[in-house]
Amino acid sequence: MKFFTRKESSFPIPMAARGKAFLGLVVFLLAVLESPSVLLPAEKENFDGWAKVVADAKADTAVRIEAARKLGETKNTKYLQVLADQLKDGRKAMRWAAAEALWDLGDKRAVPHLIEYLGKGEAYEWGKVVTMNALASLGDRAAVEPLLKVLEAGNPFLRRSAALALVRFGDDRAIGGLIKLLKDEEGWLQRLAEGLLVELAKGQIQGEIPRGYEEWLKWHESNARYLKIQGVKRE
Repeated sequence: MKFFTRKESSFPIPMAARGKAFLGLVVFLLAVLESPSVLLPAEKENFDGWAKVVADAKADTAVRIEAARKLGETKNTKYLQVLADQLKDGRKAMRWAAAEALWDLGDKRAVPHLIEYLGKGEAYEWGKVVTMNALASLGDRAAVEPLLKVLEAGNPFLRRSAALALVRFGDDRAIGGLIKLLKDEEGWLQRLAEGLLVELAKGQIQGEIPRGYEEWLKWHESNARYLKIQGVKRE
């Protein structure tokens, strides 16, 4: 599953195909540190067998992660619930793997589960990055408000991921959130937000492009009722 690419944007976007592969590698390596076994038992090489492995909290973590990945790749929505249940697993590596598998599964019914996980204070930040990209890929606008909340997160890289996810939805609320980000304490985030605003409002700006918080705020207040925002689509 693909996301933004460096070729198509002047901003460094981490969730390209190779970025997603990197996430999977991180999760896998974390699990390997916990367990020496990394191969799925031959007798479990069937879809329902993988589901049983995923659901078995006592099973080898690396094996469960591999099984979750395989279930996601099947695109078979019958395994949505077993994967969603793992967002509450006791091991962070398993939770990250479940979010990534739900991303691959591609079923919008996973959205409420992903939103719930995203909002948990104990959710690890790397898992939240995976979850935000899964929500962006699924495209359900129910995720917009939760993503806007992440724009206020203490970690600037979470704010960055939320901004990049928001532009996928074609929702005017994303513009308001990005304008607020123009006052972020991190200069590089301000620049990212301004560039994303230009992309999101492409074709909607008459005259010179607004610059900085005050100009963008004024532009939005004057044009909000007329805007027809399209999501920034990246393949």
